[in-house]
Amino acid sequence: MTINTEQPAKPEIDEPKERARVDNRVRFRGTGVPGAIVHVVSVFDNSLVLSVPVASDRTWSGGPFDVLPNGPNKVRSYQMLDQERSPDSPDRSFVVE
Repeated sequence: MTINTEQPAKPEIDEPKERARVDNRVRFRGTGVPGAIVHVVSVFDNSLVLSVPVASDRTWSGGPFDVLPNGPNKVRSYQMLDQERSPDSPDRSFVVE
């Protein structure tokens, strides 16, 4: 068994779109490294919003663990693969209505 010791690339957040208006159970979608676990965190308080595996087709998706607060929200993501952490994705801002 070979263990990858290279840092994985940062994941991408495709949805919600930048500055989108969404409900509080929005679905997050994006791309990453197959087999990695993507973690989406709040930029405001660094709380974990979602953890989800990346599928073999490089996609990931899921809803937040908890209902998101109304108003402006901002998240970023990173992924873990073989105990290696990727750089953070760019921040994604959206508004929960």
